Amino acid sequence: MHKYSPAILTLLIFLLAQGLGTILIIGIGMLISSDFNTAFQAYLNGDAQGLPLLDLLPISLFSLILMAVNIIAVVCCYFLLHNIQFATTCDFSSIRWRPGMLAIVGGFLGALSISILTESIEIPDVMLQTSIAMSHNIWGLIALVIVGPITEELLFREAIAGEMLRRGTSPWMAIIVSALAFSAMHLNFAQGLYALPLGIIFGIIYYKTGNIVLTSLLHILNNGIVAAQLYTLNEDIADLSFSEWLGGDLEAYIAMLFLGALCIVLIRLFWSCYLPAMETRKKKP
Repeated sequence: MHKYSPAILTLLIFLLAQGLGTILIIGIGMLISSDFNTAFQAYLNGDAQGLPLLDLLPISLFSLILMAVNIIAVVCCYFLLHNIQFATTCDFSSIRWRPGMLAIVGGFLGALSISILTESIEIPDVMLQTSIAMSHNIWGLIALVIVGPITEELLFREAIAGEMLRRGTSPWMAIIVSALAFSAMHLNFAQGLYALPLGIIFGIIYYKTGNIVLTSLLHILNNGIVAAQLYTLNEDIADLSFSEWLGGDLEAYIAMLFLGALCIVLIRLFWSCYLPAMETRKKKP
């Protein structure tokens, strides 16, 4: 259990921070909007089919609270759990960029392959309207594209996978546990299904580099592309279809398999070229 406590404690801190953020959102919403209060009361009474409360809040406020929640979780993990080591996990100088680019390109192709797969399952995204609104707001963009990716890498790669590795957990176990936690954190099945294999790719890259530099860049790239799609397509993003672009379902599945295979080849090349930085993960006595 000692080896799994980083995942449990980090997730607990993250959920507590999320709970604090939810309380802040509800409290502020009830103060600034009578419509918010009415909608929330209807939800508590079971009279509402959904909870469109975020539509009644300024998106800037929601985005700032979202960033604050993630930063609070990181600060708690650093000062309370001591499972984040900023000196090594943010070290740009240690990155070997030539093999690192294999990871960036491979991860990007893997994300495309996963997108085609999740599109074929047709799971509704309950956070779609909120994400669209954030893509049209400067604070929302900062939350989506910069703060979110970096804090999530600190939490789910460094604080969970990194600390498990430092405690002697096998690499694949640390990678899978951190990916499962990353997926569950989204609290949204559509996004969680997409995040699980992506989290495994991020975990592999983190293990080989010993820090979150490459995973953060890849995470920022992924979220930046999604934000650009949300900004340009708005509600039409729900109708975005790789099958239509590629000429049919069969062509989309072939593209998914091809991109997935390329991802695996590039990640394997990265794996063989990039020696793990185990000395950065060993606990000092």
